[in-house]
Amino acid sequence: MMARRLFLFAVLVAALVAASVWFADRPGLVTVHWQGWRVDTSVPVLLVALLTFMVVMALLWRLLSTVVAAPGRFLSRRRESRRQRGYAALSDGLAAVAVGDRRRAGKLAKQADKLLADTALTGLLTAQAAELSGDEAEAEKRLSGMVERPQTALLGLKGLLTLAKRRGDTAAALDYARRAWALGSPAADLAADLFDLQARAGQWVEAEATLDEARKRRALPPEDIRHRQALTQFERSVQAERDGDPASALSLALKAHQSDLTLAAVAARASRLLHRAGKERKAAAVLVSTWQVAAHPALVEAWLALAPAETPLQRVKRLEKLVKANPDAPDGHVALAEAALAAKLWGEARNHLELACRQRPSAAIFILLARLEREEHQNEAAAQAWMAKVVTAPAEPAWHCAACGKPADLWASTCPACGTLDSLWWGQQTQALLPAPGQAAEKG
Repeated sequence: MMARRLFLFAVLVAALVAASVWFADRPGLVTVHWQGWRVDTSVPVLLVALLTFMVVMALLWRLLSTVVAAPGRFLSRRRESRRQRGYAALSDGLAAVAVGDRRRAGKLAKQADKLLADTALTGLLTAQAAELSGDEAEAEKRLSGMVERPQTALLGLKGLLTLAKRRGDTAAALDYARRAWALGSPAADLAADLFDLQARAGQWVEAEATLDEARKRRALPPEDIRHRQALTQFERSVQAERDGDPASALSLALKAHQSDLTLAAVAARASRLLHRAGKERKAAAVLVSTWQVAAHPALVEAWLALAPAETPLQRVKRLEKLVKANPDAPDGHVALAEAALAAKLWGEARNHLELACRQRPSAAIFILLARLEREEHQNEAAAQAWMAKVVTAPAEPAWHCAACGKPADLWASTCPACGTLDSLWWGQQTQALLPAPGQAAEKG
């Protein structure tokens, strides 16, 4: 590259030298008459004069342009300075919001608003500062302004969604969630919010469509989508049965079971509908598949409901098949012990009760052990010893809401007390006081 430039420079110099020599050998004569004036000169001199004139005019033009443009450049630099200070106030204000500094956040929000003069741009900071100070009306006003700008519309709608949820306005929250989702965001929190609001409103078909779109956008983990699909299909199955459509009710119940095998209530429902349709073997297979991964007393009830007229001995033999599918489940051993007591199989009843007691001692097991002592040995003293343990026995497992902590008689997709979606879990009451994500508790 350097060699090429040197070559071009040498060619240019050679050309200028050649032109100068050529004009020196042929000076020529130029005469100019203008307004009574006469100028006699040579061609080289005239060319030099013209070149000098052009250079002077170019310098004068540049000087004039600089003078004329000076106010504009001054204003531009001033605007840029304001913009830089505004952005600094904006970023510092967001940092103040993050640490909960209400006073500093409010001060910087006003400063950024004044310097940037763009409420849509500074709306998030101003809204969050207003929220910190408890002024939700101002926060809603600022967030609404952000919605008008495409670049900040999603943030504005999510902020309005949060405010609507906080004040319990589910209709407005659902509207904001729908509008935000329509912008094409893949945000997981937005997908979950929209699904939960649709579910709480009973819009299960729309909720399932949201899950389909969330899968396309990869907005939620696959296992989360499958679990939520099970909820929607379960509720749609319930509605189909109410509407007198048993075929759809069964189809949706089976889909719900396949979506999430861990939901005992879903498996019990699918089994009941299969039993009603005369598909006994498949009904039993559904219960076993869930019992293996999430044993629950509801599955035992559904299993017994498949043959309500059987003899005690037949019941023992059939329960043994279920218990073998998950021998670590204490509920199975308790159920088998009850059946063995009814069939007067004392040794088998005692074995299963002792095993269940080691796995999870409870008042129900102590009562059955007391009954066993009375019926097998007529030993009232031993029976009373077991009954004395009932008072101090751990609480019986039951359904509890992880959101409000209140108990529920049966599992449902939403808490009957507070309406929170998918919040019921199975466990002992002492555990329910401190629900935590990932806690070992059986769902549905």
